[in-house]
Amino acid sequence: MKIPYNSFISGINIDKTYCDKLIKHFKSNKHKAEPGSITDSSDNTLIDTSYKKSLDLSFTEDSLFDEFNIHLTKAILSYEEKYKDVKNLATYSIVENPRIQYYKKGWGFKKWHCERYFNINRMLVWMVYLNDVEDGGTEFKYQKLKIPAKKGLMLMWPSDFTHTHRGIVSKTKEKYILTGWLGFKWK
Repeated sequence: MKIPYNSFISGINIDKTYCDKLIKHFKSNKHKAEPGSITDSSDNTLIDTSYKKSLDLSFTEDSLFDEFNIHLTKAILSYEEKYKDVKNLATYSIVENPRIQYYKKGWGFKKWHCERYFNINRMLVWMVYLNDVEDGGTEFKYQKLKIPAKKGLMLMWPSDFTHTHRGIVSKTKEKYILTGWLGFKWK
């Protein structure tokens, strides 16, 4: 799938065997996963399954994270090459622990949202589809764009309302993603 240049959404492909490692890591640590939550405008953490239904595992495994940094760096460089002004605006780094998110059939991030709503410091969002889900993916409201969940596809996009999005809920297959955020460090 070709992602339009003017969408400010960038995509690269990462090693699919790495995706398998992350799914295996999740399955081995599923007992540590927590119900997916959202943060409301008063900074309260809520579990609202009408909004989001998932199991989320904070991703802190050092060896897997070190390996992921290679992919993340590649995605950042690709994004900066595509949208050259982004690196002139600010420096940025990971601001929260990334999360492996697991969605059973029928589960998903069902409501329209943008990432800035949940944390004002988020500048860019990144997400990796860890498995193929033919009837799942991500829908971007204002770009009128549906991106299918293809194993190894890593997306990056701005965190603001301009990139309001939601998950495309699969009725046939479970979905695994790795997601995280880059935050501002003003120059």
